[in-house]
Amino acid sequence: MPTKIKKSKVKTGQVRPRWTKEEVALLKRLYRTHSNAEIAGILGRKVSSVVFKGHRLGLSKGARRLREMGRENIRRRWDPIKKGTAKKARVTRSRK
Repeated sequence: MPTKIKKSKVKTGQVRPRWTKEEVALLKRLYRTHSNAEIAGILGRKVSSVVFKGHRLGLSKGARRLREMGRENIRRRWDPIKKGTAKKARVTRSRK
């Protein structure tokens, strides 16, 4: 009979750092007026972590700030001065 292999209960993934009281207080203070990317940079966390924690705490951005962030994101994405951010023109092949 084949023997069963027990799976280890030790997780092999990365350990996520816990939010400290100070970080949560700073997040609450900055959330309405700063972009998630700015907050993530200040706290040294991923943007997705900031978004998720803000959602869990019931925080929201003001409507005005959301519009500004949308414009900032578009500007970053389509700024032709920054190298590699502008969309390249499609190269079409001619049929022979």
